Amino acid sequence: MDHVTTDDRKRIAGAIKDYLARERISREQFAFKTKLGKSTVDKLLTGLFSERTLAIVEKHTGLVLRAPPGEAPPPAPAERPAPPKPVDMPSIAVLPFANLGGSPDQDFLADGITEDIITALTRLRWLFVIARNSAFVYKGRAVDVREVARDLGVRYVLEGAVRTAGGRIRITGQLIDAETGNHIWAEKYDRELKDIFAVQDDITEHVVAAVEPHLYAQEGFRAAGKPPENLNAWELVVRALSLLGRVGRVQNEQAQTLLRRAIAMEPGYARAHAAMSWAVWWSAYCYWHEDVRAGYRQAMQHAEDALTLDPGDPWPRMVRGLCLSGTGQHDRALTELKSALALNPSFALGHMALGWALLRSGAYEEAIAETGKAMRMSPVDTYSGFYTSIHGLALLGAQRFAEALPYLEASVAAFAEYPGHYNTLVSCCGHLGLMDAARDYIATRNRLGPPVRLNVIRENLKHFAHRDVFVEGLRKAGVPE
Repeated sequence: MDHVTTDDRKRIAGAIKDYLARERISREQFAFKTKLGKSTVDKLLTGLFSERTLAIVEKHTGLVLRAPPGEAPPPAPAERPAPPKPVDMPSIAVLPFANLGGSPDQDFLADGITEDIITALTRLRWLFVIARNSAFVYKGRAVDVREVARDLGVRYVLEGAVRTAGGRIRITGQLIDAETGNHIWAEKYDRELKDIFAVQDDITEHVVAAVEPHLYAQEGFRAAGKPPENLNAWELVVRALSLLGRVGRVQNEQAQTLLRRAIAMEPGYARAHAAMSWAVWWSAYCYWHEDVRAGYRQAMQHAEDALTLDPGDPWPRMVRGLCLSGTGQHDRALTELKSALALNPSFALGHMALGWALLRSGAYEEAIAETGKAMRMSPVDTYSGFYTSIHGLALLGAQRFAEALPYLEASVAAFAEYPGHYNTLVSCCGHLGLMDAARDYIATRNRLGPPVRLNVIRENLKHFAHRDVFVEGLRKAGVPE
């Protein structure tokens, strides 16, 4: 069709792209529907075609691409305006993961992982996720992520690839800020390809667990660049969460100030109440609250408020579970924490909380497995000192003292200002007969707060299954009654 003008080519390619978007089908599905090869479809989308190809497309789709003899061609479709990005939450599109294995039979694997990640991300209620059908329009195409983001109205794009060889699978993923083109996160995962569904579940959990904190951090950076008076409720919350991720006391106080502003601005904003429940709980846990018990009650109230507004948010459900566990209501706590993970199986902190509750209830081996899973899901978490302390505590409860020691040493190195971690480390040293180390840790611990005493620890742990082994270790280490 040498007589076809450049405008005709653009018009026809645009009409076919609009058809794909309107019908919510991929390039491969279009090729199957029209009985054309994939390479022919690729050419169509760039404005390269023959008279015969257009006739086939018109026959199978009902589109009118060619003008009858003597008539002017149909007008080019008006360019659709880009959809606006949501202003009250971040937005993301997950592009179909590429199959790099060479075999078309492996397409189902790449597609399955993509679909699972989309489904898992939609469980994050604070995140706007483009639906699967719109994302899969880009399957098999080399795309500019900035153009994709503009077309779909999103801020972030997650893309990746799948390669299989010799019974193994490698999956790579990268998260991109589409407004700047900057890579925020990238990772690769290697697995044995035995149970394909187990591999898909495992990879999905790890990807979402890694992506979620990076999205929060990026949104926090974005909000931090705006004048405080111009921040909306969502931006106040993400800035607060960024501060909470730094773990320290000053940052916690600053975060609570921002969250109070967000709640005053939008009293019905569930996410602000959820973040406040965690901020207050962490403050009480670290003994920064004037009245620790009152702090836990306040955390529980914020969690209740958040769940009244949004029962599907796993964060306040986790906080409520931790509060119930702290008062020895083990069955209720475990139910609550398992519900949080049912809402978001990729919630690393939620897995750690469940492991802690299992430990307190006496299910030591289950606790060790759960806390170990949390550390694998988020190996460089800013709460790593908390993670290693609870995992070490679970090992101590199971009387696996030598295994517990390196985790407990890591916990005090990561969060040296918290006295509770030293208590567990001293107990472990006492069981292992490491008396010199125990004396040094006791001295450091006592500089952080009131001197440790057996009767206080015994009372504090009265509801927990590991109390006796914990106190016995302290006694062996020389802690007085």
